[in-house]
Amino acid sequence: MIKLQQRKRQLDIFWLLMGGVASIVGLALLVPFADSLLWHEEKSWAFLVPAVLSLALGLGFGWLGRDHKRQIDVWEGALFMVLVWPLLSVLGMMPYVLSGVLTSPVDAFFESVAAIMTTGLSCLDYARSDMARSLVLWHSIMNWLGGLNFIIILSTVLPQVSGCFGLTLSARQSIFFSPVWNKMAESARQGFGVYTALTGLSFVLYLLAGLDPFAALTQSMVTLSSSGSADPGYFIAYDSIALELAAGISMLLSGLNPLLCWKVWDRLSFRLMLRDTELQAYAGLFLASGVLVAWNLCRSGVYDAAESLRYGLFQTAAFLSTGGFVSAPCWDWPDFSRLVLFVLVFVGGCIGSAGGGLKVMRLLVLMRMGVTEVRHTLHPHMVVSIKIDGLPVPMKIVGRILSFFFLFLSIFIVSTLVISLSGISLMQAMGIAAGCLTSAGSTADLFGIMSFAEAPDWMELFCAFIMIIGRIELFSFFVLLDGGIRSVGRHW
Repeated sequence: MIKLQQRKRQLDIFWLLMGGVASIVGLALLVPFADSLLWHEEKSWAFLVPAVLSLALGLGFGWLGRDHKRQIDVWEGALFMVLVWPLLSVLGMMPYVLSGVLTSPVDAFFESVAAIMTTGLSCLDYARSDMARSLVLWHSIMNWLGGLNFIIILSTVLPQVSGCFGLTLSARQSIFFSPVWNKMAESARQGFGVYTALTGLSFVLYLLAGLDPFAALTQSMVTLSSSGSADPGYFIAYDSIALELAAGISMLLSGLNPLLCWKVWDRLSFRLMLRDTELQAYAGLFLASGVLVAWNLCRSGVYDAAESLRYGLFQTAAFLSTGGFVSAPCWDWPDFSRLVLFVLVFVGGCIGSAGGGLKVMRLLVLMRMGVTEVRHTLHPHMVVSIKIDGLPVPMKIVGRILSFFFLFLSIFIVSTLVISLSGISLMQAMGIAAGCLTSAGSTADLFGIMSFAEAPDWMELFCAFIMIIGRIELFSFFVLLDGGIRSVGRHW
């Protein structure tokens, strides 16, 4: 009995966090429920039932975590980071099943996971005329909540599980992460404030570009969450420079470090952002890659110079931020341009953003580590160190970034091999694996995979697993796996 109570006390913050997430999902489900009632849609109860269930789970989990008078530990944080995504996905899939839009639970689960993980993959055509407005809204809300949850986790729970991973480096190492609940809540409010403000800015941009309020709202939510569109031909059909400009700016904003944005706002110092090394690298990589893709398109005769620059810069912003929008049939582009876009998704945006990938800061550290090792080899007696913004990077962080890089590439290779068993080509398997792991599903579009409607169930489940693995920043999964193996070893 004492051991049971001790275990419960050790998971009180876990239950509190899970309860908070469940409650938020429950309140979010009331939005499409109200919308369906307003537009007199059938089966409005498909949103009400999971809303009530989510709120009930929130109250129950909250009661279990009512005595949160300690710091969150590594095991508890890892458990939350691994289990919160399946919880969101199961609750998110219920409207699809209850409404009858997706009769297969596997398809519904895949659809929900892809939305929550902001991947942009889908089994449905959201552009079809008979698609319920409330389901389109719910899909966008799930994308937005998935991006928000990821940002909050990065600024609260992740630093306690696997170290900051360089998260504070781009904010000039002045943001303090604490495992104490009150401090975690403060960081969460900061991340939420920036994320909401940028979403509002994106909404205004889409309105100015000519979209109606509902379309502007749904597009702003999927853009700031770096989700991309489940409809690959959305921007192609509009063929609007204004709309592409609004989306391009929004996607680049989604790749910014939200905590750095908070510091700029709090101090009213725009110079702080301009002096940030990671942001400089992010902007430089965008411009260099965009011009390179545009040059290749123009050189190959695909478009003229103006159109090459237009589409090249847009697609570079989409793939670098892992937003994944498509404004031109990039799957028909020359191999060089497609390869550049494919590589960009592995970079991702700035550390702390809602996008996937390795993140610019981690690659900066790895590049400077390579330069440092070369200099040290040439001058063995020289004292050299890795610095970002003039500040030394602790070797502990460097080691964890190296480990993260190795695990990331290993999972990508294994995932590619497994997905290739479905009978598709190796390049298509690489595109799907990269899309699932980096939350940029448009990499599948690059190699001709436009929909998962005909994908076998085992492949959908495996891809869902990879999407979750990619979102929990890898270390949490392996911390939990190691703990489970050790526990089994002790008992046997």
